[in-house]
Formats: sequence, structure tokens, C-alpha cells
Amino acid sequence: MSDDREIATPQSVEEIIGLVKSGSSLIPRGGGTKPSLTATPGTVKTVDMRSVSGIVEYLPSEYTITVKAGTTLLEIIQGLAENGQYLPFDPPMADLGATIGGTIATGISGPGAYRYGPIKDFIIGVRFIDGEGNHVQGGGKVVKNAAGFDFPKLFNGSLGRLGIMTDLSFKVFPEPTSYVTLQAQLDSMEEALTVLPNLKGFDLEGVEIDNQRILYLRLGYQEPTMASRKEGLEKLIGKPMKLSIGDQEPETWQSFKTFDWSDQKGILIKTVTHPASALKLLDELDDRSWKIHLSNGAKTLYLAADTFTDLEKIDSVLTEHSLPGLLIRGDAMIHPLLGKHVGLPFIERIQGALNPNCIFQSFSSKKTLPPNLYASCNTSSIRNRSDPK
Repeated sequence: MSDDREIATPQSVEEIIGLVKSGSSLIPRGGGTKPSLTATPGTVKTVDMRSVSGIVEYLPSEYTITVKAGTTLLEIIQGLAENGQYLPFDPPMADLGATIGGTIATGISGPGAYRYGPIKDFIIGVRFIDGEGNHVQGGGKVVKNAAGFDFPKLFNGSLGRLGIMTDLSFKVFPEPTSYVTLQAQLDSMEEALTVLPNLKGFDLEGVEIDNQRILYLRLGYQEPTMASRKEGLEKLIGKPMKLSIGDQEPETWQSFKTFDWSDQKGILIKTVTHPASALKLLDELDDRSWKIHLSNGAKTLYLAADTFTDLEKIDSVLTEHSLPGLLIRGDAMIHPLLGKHVGLPFIERIQGALNPNCIFQSFSSKKTLPPNLYASCNTSSIRNRSDPK
């Protein structure tokens, strides 16, 4: 990666189209909160999307909102809060300056996804510029619109490799007026992973387990039933639970969403898993080297470390268990896709359709570690769409 690479700061969709048609290799970037995913060779121009921002249309009565891709999460969160609404997938890194486009591109959801589902379940429309400079519409601005190819979900986790998103539409929910958090100290990660599958009937707003084996459960506050819900959870877990309520309660969850438990200058890896595979994975990792955090009821596992020495081991372990890994923060000279991404061959074919001129960088499905394997687009590796095979 080059520290002096060229950065474009378009102010409009027309300027982005001009950049695409210029023939330069491009990668879009939002708030820069996930630097490993936008680190590229010096020959690739960064497109800073933060000036293409703002709320386009918000219909509180319809529970939908349309925003420009460079809009910060904070602006969206504050706009929705004025009507008691929110993004139920609870996007991380809002306080760090993350944008909605970058959040979609990385496909990262927050604690709220435990109950309501991940970010891809809430995208109902996307507009983007493809590799030929066409401004393409997928989906719509209302929930009932389901016409056309499902581009909204396809762009979830696309890492800016399919096109440059300009507008995004979401369905939103009413937010609970207040929350409480219950926490319990568990004896082992194995105990935590045994308990987690039994929590579904408690309408929890978030479930997290930190590196100290502390289980955090977030609930919408309902005073008449709070005592019985706490008692039921304590009986299930077999541990006393500390209750947190009031102004300090949100701070715990904000710290999870900004990854305060990790070294902000170290590496951060995300993998998608479930309790059974998480336990097998953790058995093979050295807890002394890695900080471990389980999010979304163990559907998401985060690994953090101060050094880069164990990345090859992580890649090997994830591959062995057929799990995908994403290097959110860390060494730019390492391929950010760790483990096994079974959908890459399909994505390569989509790239061939949307990016025929090789404007956007691509990730090769044939990777090794190290060194940097940000593969430049290679149409010869993508079967021609007319090929019947």
C-alpha cells in the first residue's frame, strides 16, 4: 500500500460517473474506520464518499428512510431518534465516523442483530454506479417494492468491488424507550456457548460475551415484568445477574460497538459462526495471544491482537472449519479475506458483468498469506457471460 495514493473527493453523482469513465482504477471509501478493507496498491485511486451525503427522504409513518451512501451513521441515528425510530441492526462504529455505505459494504451489524437480524435484512433499495458509468437502481424506497434483481442484498459485504453505491433505502423500527442490561460472570467460554441457544424466548435486544467471560444481556425496560424476567434468566444461566439501568447503561453497548475492548491500533478480525463451531475454533486458539469477543449470540466472533504474528494461523484454522474471516483492521499487506469464502467464484462472475472494464479492484478466490493479494481485476479469470458453461 502507498501512503501517498491519489484521493478523489467527488461532490456529486455526476463527478463519480466521471471518475469511472476516466478509466482509473478506483476503490470507494467512507469514514475510514475499517482501514484494512480500503488499503490498495498505490495505482488505485481512493474515492472519498463523505461529501455525497445527506438524508434524501424519510417517511416516519412508512418506517422507511433513503440516504446518500456517504452519510454518517450518526446523522441517520439522530434523524431517526427525533421520531423514536432507529436502525434495528444497530450498526457499529457510529461514534468513530463510519458511514452507511461503508457499513453496507462490509456487512457488519451490531448487537441488535441478535433479535432483529443482520443489516442485509433491512436494505430495501440501492442505487450504484457500475464499471461502465451507468447509474443502476435495484429495489426501491418502500418495503413493498421487490422488483428486479436483488442488488440490495448483493451489495451487503461487497467491499466496494461491485460498484460505487450512491443511495440506500432501509426499513426502520420504533425504538424501545429505555433499556436495562443484565450481566453475569461465567466460568468458561464453554459454559457461555452452552447457555446461549436457550436464550431465544426472552426477547433480548442484544447478547454479548467479552474476553473476561462476562455475559451481557440487553432488554427493553418493562417495569411490571422486570423482576420476573431477571429471575427467569438467572434460573436459566445458574448465576446471579447484576442489573444496570439509567444513563450509564448505553455506555456498555457503545463500547462494544466501537470495539473499545481491543487495541485500536492492533488487528481486528470478524468471522461468522455459531456456538458449536465457535467452541471448536476457540479450542484451537491461544487465549494468551488473542482477545475474544462473541457478539449477536455467538453468531459473530471477533478476534483482536496487538501483533500480526498469528494471522496465518487464524487463516488456517478458519479454512479448516470452512468459516469466512474479514480483517477489519490490521496489516494492509495481508489479504483481508481470511478463511473460506465459498461465494467468491460467484462474486467473480458478478464482477465480470458489473465491472467489465476492471475499474474496481477485486479479491481473487486464489489467495495465499502473505503477502498482499489485493488482486487487480482480471477479466481472463472471469468466464465470459456468453460461455454456456
